[in-house]
Amino acid sequence: MKLTKRQREILGILKEQEYAKVEYLAKKTYISPSSVRRDLQYMEKNGLVERDYGGVRMAGKEGKNPPIQVRKSKDRAAKKELSVKGAGLVKSGYSVILDSSTTSFYMVEHLAKLKNITVFTNNIDTATACIESGMTVYVIGGRSIRGMPVLGGSYAEEMLGKLSVDIAFFSSYGIDKNGIVSDTSEEENKMRKIIMERSRINVLMLDRSKIGRSAMHVLCSVKDVDYFITNDDAVSEEYKKI
Repeated sequence: MKLTKRQREILGILKEQEYAKVEYLAKKTYISPSSVRRDLQYMEKNGLVERDYGGVRMAGKEGKNPPIQVRKSKDRAAKKELSVKGAGLVKSGYSVILDSSTTSFYMVEHLAKLKNITVFTNNIDTATACIESGMTVYVIGGRSIRGMPVLGGSYAEEMLGKLSVDIAFFSSYGIDKNGIVSDTSEEENKMRKIIMERSRINVLMLDRSKIGRSAMHVLCSVKDVDYFITNDDAVSEEYKKI
């Protein structure tokens, strides 16, 4: 594969700081953001980088993730739409697992309207929102994953393994055309696999920006979940046929 001088420069930047936004790369390389995106598209196609949340990292790099504020603001309207659909599956008295995703974070305000809901989560921001909403919440404790307010590791996995809940909500990096769900984070992926094992009903929530893309770590097939919620009804119908 032949790379231009500019593409090699972009790779050099990513090797140094692990993650960068498109606007930052444009400034550093003195080109337009649209030109950077074209370079990144070529590099992603050839397996050199992984794009996410308006930025990019080296392929297979499990280093620094985008700031949680970036993840929350990305496609906020779509995530709020999914949260409304997801909350419609929850009944008063349910025990609920909300994974580390920002999509699950937006469910809190809707779950708070129900009675006697117990929430388990490994996202500190989500847990804080639940507490402020007056819900009963258990924090799935462990160590911070890559400096984020997200907990994982053996302690968190052990706690998850002791649970048996009514319903779980989770997201991921994307789903490919064959219905395979995958993620860039090995640790978060492992947590979600345990979540699926410990829940009676499993709900996958992906906004349309995650449709048709894949990452290194496979979570499951769309056939393994009870509900697949997206904000594109046509796409949802297509995946039902798999």
